[in-house]
Amino acid sequence: MFWLAVLVTVAFTVWRMVASLKALAASVQVLSERLTPELDKLSESSQQAAERAARLSERGTRAADQGE
Repeated sequence: MFWLAVLVTVAFTVWRMVASLKALAASVQVLSERLTPELDKLSESSQQAAERAARLSERGTRAADQGE
């Protein structure tokens, strides 16, 4: 009888862990769907900033060359 109680307890624990993992996976999926558009915007802004920095650097190099 003792081992049956142990088996039932282990089975219940595994069942709850699986349910918790499913809930966690669903939460991560929702979070991912919410974050993806924002991360895309950030990536685009970062690319634009890098392009502006490259142009400014190029201008600075040209200005330094003309100043010599």
